[in-house]
Amino acid sequence: MFGHTRRLAVIAVLALAVLSGCLSSVIVSGDETMGPQTIETPSECQSGETTSYFDYPSDLPSQASGFELSASKGSVNSGESIEFELTNIANERKTTGTRHRYALQRHVADRWETVTRFREGRSGFNATAVPHEPGTGFTWSFRMSASGFSEGKFVVCERLPAGEYRFIYEAPPALAVEFTLDDRNG
Repeated sequence: MFGHTRRLAVIAVLALAVLSGCLSSVIVSGDETMGPQTIETPSECQSGETTSYFDYPSDLPSQASGFELSASKGSVNSGESIEFELTNIANERKTTGTRHRYALQRHVADRWETVTRFREGRSGFNATAVPHEPGTGFTWSFRMSASGFSEGKFVVCERLPAGEYRFIYEAPPALAVEFTLDDRNG
């Protein structure tokens, strides 16, 4: 009898652990804004950072499946703020994942390289479902610098030189908006 009760207790604990993992998927309200970051140097990278798994073709659209991704500027100087906005342009509620499913990429040698990395010990995204009513979505604001894009789960371990960049949001489908970084202030 004791062995049977113990086995049931173990099964109950395992079921609870699995269920709590499923319930940790959060539904949050859309239309949130992230504030601008400072221009100081990011915290030292520990060489344990990992690249997010963004590996998309060079011709990503800025609009698809009822969403549009836009940038506040087509060209920005080092240290200046830039905003990116994901907007539900459909006539109905649409859903995305977490607001953190983004990446900054730089155009290098005819291909896009991801410069945002996960901090050491972090990886992936949780299973968050975020509903967006028509006309709402996410807004991100960053200073164009390594420290400006080093926030939350992400870190940029290199200086951001002048050139062509794109901000990607993995909706799905993945959307991208391109812009130029000038180096007049950096």
